[in-house]
Amino acid sequence: MKEKTFQDAVGFSIKDTIALFWLHETSTQPFYAAELYEQFVDQFPGRRVGYEYVARVAKQLEGEGALSSFTKGRKVYYEATTLGKERLLRYQQIYYERFHEIVLILDRFYYALTKNGEKPPKPDHPLPEEFRAYFSKLISVKDIVRYVTFKLAQTRSSFSMADVAKQIEDLFGWGPSNSYLYTVSWELEEKGYLIGSWPDEKRTRRVLRGTDEANEFFEVIARDLTDQIRTNRRFLHYMLQFFQKKKE
Repeated sequence: MKEKTFQDAVGFSIKDTIALFWLHETSTQPFYAAELYEQFVDQFPGRRVGYEYVARVAKQLEGEGALSSFTKGRKVYYEATTLGKERLLRYQQIYYERFHEIVLILDRFYYALTKNGEKPPKPDHPLPEEFRAYFSKLISVKDIVRYVTFKLAQTRSSFSMADVAKQIEDLFGWGPSNSYLYTVSWELEEKGYLIGSWPDEKRTRRVLRGTDEANEFFEVIARDLTDQIRTNRRFLHYMLQFFQKKKE
């Protein structure tokens, strides 16, 4: 299955990004298409988009009444209309908090995996419920659970999935449902990555320990998870900075 991009996951397409950029830049001064295209490539490195597409989005925004145009010399300049500025504000209101909350989680995971950059602050609140679905579309929840489980197995002689849940919540400010945690746990036992047992007849807390196979698989999971987080985190940070500029 093809991995979803950040834009697929949150419903924010390349076209949305370009439209937002047009509205943002032209809300303070007029731009012509080639000039704005160069600005876009500079501020969003890695976004593969052609000049023609950027110009076409401007035409569409003009047709919708969000941009107006005038000709100076041989160049067609665009500037945001009142309608365009209102649309820009709606974009910000809808997406800023969502992006901000998700990037906090991604930053913590990225640091835990790579130790690059400054260590993010510990979470002081969980990821709001309304943003959990977007996060789970961005990053493989199964990979996160497996990563934290294997990491815990390397430092403890035994543990439980309740310990895994607490680690995820305490370190990252987010966590999957208990039912999902135990689904992954049973799968890992079936595949020989974990060995579990019930310490008493009550069967309320299953004690787990890792195997040598888990240590080997841990490296694979860590690489895959790092790639997922690095890709989506980079784009999200560009967007977050973009919205912050508008807020100032």
